[in-house]
Amino acid sequence: MMGSWSIVAMTAACGMAGAAHVEFEDLGAPVLIRKLSIVAVTPTSAGGHIAWGWRKQEALVGVDVSTGKTFTLDFRKYRAVNLAVAAGPCGSLFFYVGTPGRFFKYTPDAELVELGIPDTPASYWMGGHRTRSDVLYVGTYPEAILVACDMRTGVVSSLGRVTSDKREKYIIKVSAADTGMVYCSVGLHHQELWSVDPNTGARQQILPESMAREQGAPKLWTGTDGQVYGRSGKTNFLCRPDGIVEGTYRAPRQDPQARRAGDFTVGNVDARGRLRLVEAATQATSFVQTDYPGRAPAVFSIGCERDRKIYGGTVFPGITWRYDLDKAAFEELSDVTPKVIQIYDTFSHPKGLFFASYMGCKLDFFDPTSSRRAGTNPRRFKRSIPGHERPVQWEAGPDGKLYFGTTPAKGRLGGALVQVDPESFETQIWDKIMPDQSIAYLCAVPNSTELFGCASVGGGSSAIPSLEEAEVFLWDTELRKVVWRGQPVPGTRRYGRAVRGKDGLIVGLAGGSWYLFDPGKRETLYTGPLPVKRLHFPELSDCLLGPAGQVVGLGDDTAFAIDPAARTVTVIARHPSLKKAHGFLVSEDGMLYYGSGSSVWRCSLQQ
Repeated sequence: MMGSWSIVAMTAACGMAGAAHVEFEDLGAPVLIRKLSIVAVTPTSAGGHIAWGWRKQEALVGVDVSTGKTFTLDFRKYRAVNLAVAAGPCGSLFFYVGTPGRFFKYTPDAELVELGIPDTPASYWMGGHRTRSDVLYVGTYPEAILVACDMRTGVVSSLGRVTSDKREKYIIKVSAADTGMVYCSVGLHHQELWSVDPNTGARQQILPESMAREQGAPKLWTGTDGQVYGRSGKTNFLCRPDGIVEGTYRAPRQDPQARRAGDFTVGNVDARGRLRLVEAATQATSFVQTDYPGRAPAVFSIGCERDRKIYGGTVFPGITWRYDLDKAAFEELSDVTPKVIQIYDTFSHPKGLFFASYMGCKLDFFDPTSSRRAGTNPRRFKRSIPGHERPVQWEAGPDGKLYFGTTPAKGRLGGALVQVDPESFETQIWDKIMPDQSIAYLCAVPNSTELFGCASVGGGSSAIPSLEEAEVFLWDTELRKVVWRGQPVPGTRRYGRAVRGKDGLIVGLAGGSWYLFDPGKRETLYTGPLPVKRLHFPELSDCLLGPAGQVVGLGDDTAFAIDPAARTVTVIARHPSLKKAHGFLVSEDGMLYYGSGSSVWRCSLQQ
């Protein structure tokens, strides 16, 4: 829903005070997803069936297979991130959801029962496995704890941390053999495979060293013969309690009754809101129109302005969109990017738009002024940067090339600097130029051949830092090497966004401070506090505001401006929608555009 809000913005920080009237406008949600993937089907007490779909990070959606009527079980108050679900005995449904994860039971007479939290912490998981004896197992993050729920009794339990290696935090997949032995695929710092006896608690790492040293996690599945099989790289194997048998394969076992509703197999809800049904006997397809309203995914990034259009992307999944300033209308560009988890940045180049997405480092190009041609426009010119992910920010280098830094793969330390030739789409990768540090933000240094880079001691998700302090650096694009390293704010573990000021100096963020850096003298000129505690991605806008060239940032419920010349920070505005801000930019006419939940908001900063 679009709307306008009025608020008095307090212009106060660092000894300055005043008042300004700022109008905030909710432009609405740029993307609406009508599709819904069905994860389970259960009978009702009246003889019908409910098809269950998961609305990401929010709720289970029940769809009456006969009528198309929908209802929701909302789990947002439990801080839902993802879901493990299985149909249980007597028409029940069991699921594991929330932070920390907890088990629930839903019965055919519409009773929802919380069964309890088996262990903490547990904030993320990749799904569950239901055994033929009606036990639902779930492997969790960040302590690689294996939890279980006996769906016949409703008793929940924890088998504890599976791995003994502190660097390992993920159980990627759980599969159980018909004998009852449970197998856990563990990673992603390196591959491990654990057998767990749920009766005795005995466990053993069974993957050979030649496979265990590889990054990632092995694949697992229960085969048609009731034994558990896996794959590491190109090698298939059979799992045994004390080891693996290489070169052995069985296809994954399927349950033909898992999605049955009487005489039909239930499919997904399509883009028109229709539930697909396939008659088991004839394979004839029919549809039931549902009243499912769809889901608006959260805005993750607002990357650039081009030809009076604002471009951005969503998360879960990452879909590109644009807002036409003249038509005051959104347009989904769902065919431009690969619909992975999230779009980090969109860069406007004279040739067209460059996109950087996660998972992996997926790089795409699209010329909005040319007609679409398969494989050319849009164009996927890089599917991944091996060993790296999270390409946070594009930056135009002084050599006409485009650059970004990376976070390494999960569990690993040491990011890369990546160069893209916008004409040929060729990429050049310099790995670990800052040993054991990730690279998030870059800033081209005026009148030089250098890039200013901002590093962090953190690595890929679950990595254990080896350093106590992060650094900034200068990379010479001609010499192709780091020519200087420093610490503008000593004690900092992560340097945030940095942008060029009007006078050629660099404004950067470090923890709760901002600093002013002279790249020519390689000297920190000033550091000062920020008026916020928690910054919002991407922290600063590189489009300067007004004649003074102020640098705009967002944090808490606040928009603030840094004046490099006056060396002050001013609070421009406060608004409740800014608390959930993620992704923003300042447009050429001084408007602030930002994502807040699933909506795009804007306000004028020109006072």
